[in-house]
Amino acid sequence: MKSSLKFEFAVVLFAGIGILLGLFLPIIANQLEFIGNIFILLLKMLIVPLVVTSIYLSIAKLNISDLKKLGRNTILYYFTTSTLACITGLLVANSYSFSQGIQFENFAKYDPSKLADISFGGVITSFFSDNFFNSLSQGNIVQIVVFTVLIALASLKAKASHRDTLINFSESIQAVMMILIDWIIMIAPIGVMSLIASIVAKTDTKIFVGLGPLFIAITIACLIHTLISLPLIGYIAGKFNPFKFILNVKQALIVALTTASSAATLPVSTKVLEENAGVSKKTTGFVLPLGATLNMDGSALYQGIVILFLGEFAGMDLNLTQQFLVFIFVMTSSAGTSGIPGGGMMMIGAVMQMVGIPLEYIGIYLLIDRFWDYPITMVNVLGDLIGAKTVDRF
Repeated sequence: MKSSLKFEFAVVLFAGIGILLGLFLPIIANQLEFIGNIFILLLKMLIVPLVVTSIYLSIAKLNISDLKKLGRNTILYYFTTSTLACITGLLVANSYSFSQGIQFENFAKYDPSKLADISFGGVITSFFSDNFFNSLSQGNIVQIVVFTVLIALASLKAKASHRDTLINFSESIQAVMMILIDWIIMIAPIGVMSLIASIVAKTDTKIFVGLGPLFIAITIACLIHTLISLPLIGYIAGKFNPFKFILNVKQALIVALTTASSAATLPVSTKVLEENAGVSKKTTGFVLPLGATLNMDGSALYQGIVILFLGEFAGMDLNLTQQFLVFIFVMTSSAGTSGIPGGGMMMIGAVMQMVGIPLEYIGIYLLIDRFWDYPITMVNVLGDLIGAKTVDRF
């Protein structure tokens, strides 16, 4: 507990130093950015071995009936929370007008011809690879997860001696990964300082003038989802105190907020769930990697609001049918977002085309996303963490 408090104090202290550096010494802040980049690279270095071994162990150690139950409960949780998040975003967006009087003379320009056409079949196909080693080198987590699941399922039919060899090997890899995670967490405060300093130094707050109502809408929706919807699911279905749980896993939330990467946060999420929240390795190893790639509560909530905002800005009044299409596409696009380069932008572009919003307005999305990518990632990670704790009960 004392070490946890020391970590929090150090992160808050160094985050404050980072803000001051970004505001008053921007040149130095930009020069220190490499420290934060090293911190993120170290975290990302652990993702592939952790994902592969975690998923393999969680499946190889279960019998078929338990595996079906774990998979069913995980999918049910993710579908429920993503649905709640998207509906929350759409309801908040419909509650008031937030684009009146806004002038975007200087918003980020974007050439819509660069947007690739996205189809449902293309999204599903992106989950698979003809070369697993290419997927490893490119860090395509979705393809790695799919291949690992297939290997783990196949090993259930293999000889026990062969399966035991793979299990022992995976457990050894994981033991080493946990030691590395401890080392990386030790330098987290310095990495956070560097990242925050560079973000503050590079951000021109003037570009956000007039976006206050939109930012308030996204904030309200995020608070409803993180303080009401997710805690209620944890309390009712998981039978645990959600706010005490959040305090136990705050290290992962801090890393998510400062790196804007669910995948990079995965090593820390795994550690805090197993050591601080009492979640079993089997559940953590199965639920977290899937959540980091396929479950995006915050993204579903956020994209729903942004689409309605862009429609209003374009002078459109999206009817219920169009909003239902937005709901369906946003719900199904979170998984594809992980498997396609620039997936978030591509998916937003596809929804804009679907409802008739001019693609030139995607520059506004890119502008807004510069700020919201960080807190929305934290919402995504919180959904995964509460999901693992909830599913573990069953």
